[in-house]
Amino acid sequence: MTTHFVKRSVPQDGEVSLRIHQDASEVLGEVTAPDGLAGTHTAAEVAAQHHEPIGVHQALASAIQLAGKYGGVVGVIDEDDLWKDEWGDLVHEA
Repeated sequence: MTTHFVKRSVPQDGEVSLRIHQDASEVLGEVTAPDGLAGTHTAAEVAAQHHEPIGVHQALASAIQLAGKYGGVVGVIDEDDLWKDEWGDLVHEA
């Protein structure tokens, strides 16, 4: 299944969300899923359990893995326009 990335201003019900932000010199990500992260065996779950930040690449991988269960869409919250083309096509919400 192809994952579609849609730029959002707020998380949407029933959709995996990825918020990316700059922290010092690195870009970090936070992933949320409709049913939570417990039992997903993703890097995002491990980071959440330890209250640790997660790098954007691990967050992307986690969001893509989870998106298959929720319709293949990841809502991306990116207030600072940090998204890079090599991560995929980010379409703006209509």
